[in-house]
Amino acid sequence: MQKENRSKNILITILSLLLLASVGGNVFQFFQNKQILILKEYVTEQVDSITIRKQELEMEFSKAIEDLEQYKGRSAELDSLLSEAYAKLEDQRKQISRLIETKQDYQVLQQRYAELRKTADMYLQEIEKLTTENKQLKYENTELSVALNQTKEVNKDLKGKVDVASKLKLSNISTKSYNVKSSGKEKETDKAAKTERITVHIVVDANSLASTGNKTVYLRLISPDGYVLGDVSQGVRKFTSESGTELPYSRSVSINYDGSKLSKSITWDQDAFTKGVYQVEIYIDGVMAGTDKITLY
Repeated sequence: MQKENRSKNILITILSLLLLASVGGNVFQFFQNKQILILKEYVTEQVDSITIRKQELEMEFSKAIEDLEQYKGRSAELDSLLSEAYAKLEDQRKQISRLIETKQDYQVLQQRYAELRKTADMYLQEIEKLTTENKQLKYENTELSVALNQTKEVNKDLKGKVDVASKLKLSNISTKSYNVKSSGKEKETDKAAKTERITVHIVVDANSLASTGNKTVYLRLISPDGYVLGDVSQGVRKFTSESGTELPYSRSVSINYDGSKLSKSITWDQDAFTKGVYQVEIYIDGVMAGTDKITLY
């Protein structure tokens, strides 16, 4: 009987140990599965974070390229500058991409994004500067071309001969410069910075041989640089000289000539004058009638 009880106790002990082993295995398996799940969630979170940051990088890069792309194809000089900008931005994009892969701190990435935008802005400023310089150069070339054409026209006109006996001439011509007050009152000055008006006073000689009736008087006011001053809003206005040459002019007025002496004043207003000698030429019906000059200091 005692032996039988001992066998039962051994069996119970073995069963208890087996039960404990089973429970322990289940607990171990539970915690192992839990750790695997946490690890999976962590890895997923890291992958999602990298994906989002790469998308941000592509958005920043695309915006920088888009701002520059609008200037492509305008000139070889601009295209060369754009190629340089694209290469620089691409290099910065690759550097930021490597930082994202190494899970760099987000503040560092924001600093690199700011550097990328700064690079794009720098090249945009360079493009704007280059565009402005090209426009100015084109404008200066146009002015030079106009000046050369005017010089050629004047030289041709000076070759012509004038029939003094039947053409109107000036017995007197005087040119003065004025500062104009807000009240309209004129104050004579020889300072370029203060001058706002140049007035040319002419006296047409009596000439019984000249034809009478309406005559057109043309004023050519030539700047120290050799350009005929003109109203920009009206374009280049020209008259035909006696020799058939078209000459640009500054102002024209009409007079009713009856063969006797006649006086007339012609004014030219301008916001600003430069220093130097201004040449004055007066033509009546296309024929040179007199010249004068005035110096502004």
